[in-house]
Amino acid sequence: MLYPSYKVKLKRTLYFIWITFFYCGFQTLVAQNLVLNPSFEDLVQCPEKYGGFQDDVLFWTEPTYGSTDYFNSCSSIMTVNRNFAGKQETFDGNGYAGIYAYGPKEYREYIEGELKQKLKKNKKYTVSAMVSLSEKSEFAIDELGFFFTGQQLEVQTKKSIPRVLMIREGLSHYLGITKRSYFNDKTNWTAVKGVYTADGTERYITFGNLKVNGQTGKYSTGKNLKKAAYYYVDMISVIEINDQYSLDEIYVFEGLNFDVDGFGIEGSLQKQIEPLIEYLKDNPSLNIAIYGHTDDVGSKSYNKALSRKRARTLGLLLVNNGLSPFRIAWKGYGDENPKMTNSTKAGREKNRRVEFIISKKQRQFYASGVFEDEDN
Repeated sequence: MLYPSYKVKLKRTLYFIWITFFYCGFQTLVAQNLVLNPSFEDLVQCPEKYGGFQDDVLFWTEPTYGSTDYFNSCSSIMTVNRNFAGKQETFDGNGYAGIYAYGPKEYREYIEGELKQKLKKNKKYTVSAMVSLSEKSEFAIDELGFFFTGQQLEVQTKKSIPRVLMIREGLSHYLGITKRSYFNDKTNWTAVKGVYTADGTERYITFGNLKVNGQTGKYSTGKNLKKAAYYYVDMISVIEINDQYSLDEIYVFEGLNFDVDGFGIEGSLQKQIEPLIEYLKDNPSLNIAIYGHTDDVGSKSYNKALSRKRARTLGLLLVNNGLSPFRIAWKGYGDENPKMTNSTKAGREKNRRVEFIISKKQRQFYASGVFEDEDN
């Protein structure tokens, strides 16, 4: 394993103390993603060289001798705008990792991250990463995977993580995601996503291609390119699937507070509703009603229309993630039902919210092909 210098270790230690306090305090409010530094935004230092991922990024390491890269907009050498493998903007924030998921002579690179806590025994988790194949890669592969362990891996190889080690740790700790059309998009970000059932020992997550070359499905994307599959990686996510929703209870989409006059949702915030999506998919007899609210700034009619747009935004997001529109209703209440006082900035932020109720109730108007709003 490649170890950082003493100076970098000291930086990591001091920053670890501060950022751990930050995450533990803040994430209890937003609350779902268990991966520390999921989109590689918390740095030890701005990247200045290739192969410096574990020296540059907090809470992440390289579990093998492979030299994982880190790119960030703060750097002129390791920039996200244009680098040796091509060009790609970030999915979230200012940085992303770069790994060889397939290379000559079995060469591999991985990233290994720390979770905020051990996973809970027998609980299901939505696990995902965003990837984009680099422009200069000749090959695209059909499977990328997540490997969970209780301790950090330190494997003395530049090749794929040995099968014997995976067997020792438990093959059930591996979640492989196969894509029939291959992970071949060089323009957009693609989700590598699946559901994992924990045994209660998992504290670290490793991402990459854990198959040897002979077992890796690949195809050529063009000629005169690097004979490898090099992927940019952003936003690693491990989110507990909540199977404890009570019927006909009001829940709030925590962390989805809106800007003044706003109703859009950032990509990173979409991750926070994945447990709800999985729950509704697992319970097809249940329906959901979504209710939008605003603060009291603006006219009554304007606020009601704005709150309806906020509820509709969440409704469309559920539909885009595979839920039937006939199970989804929404309505806007404007500023009629404040959760907190509108006399303070903090109160107004909390009032700009969206709530939901899960039930077996059939409402008169569900979202159809033209997305009608609930009338009553």
